[in-house]
Amino acid sequence: KRLDGTCMAAAHVSGAAALLLARHRELAGRPAEVKDVLCRAATNLGRERYFQGAGMLDILRALQSV
Repeated sequence: KRLDGTCMAAAHVSGAAALLLARHRELAGRPAEVKDVLCRAATNLGRERYFQGAGMLDILRALQSV
């Protein structure tokens, strides 16, 4: 059975946010900045925004961008 969508992405993005906060403690308590870093670190897949959101998250890029 194939699963996709927001419910599948939520766990990955939550883990990425936890990694980001563990590495950059100055972002604690600043959820808008965490979201911004994660969205800017996403790779555009060339699909409609409704289907891809910000794109495919690249956590290494996110960690190195702060």
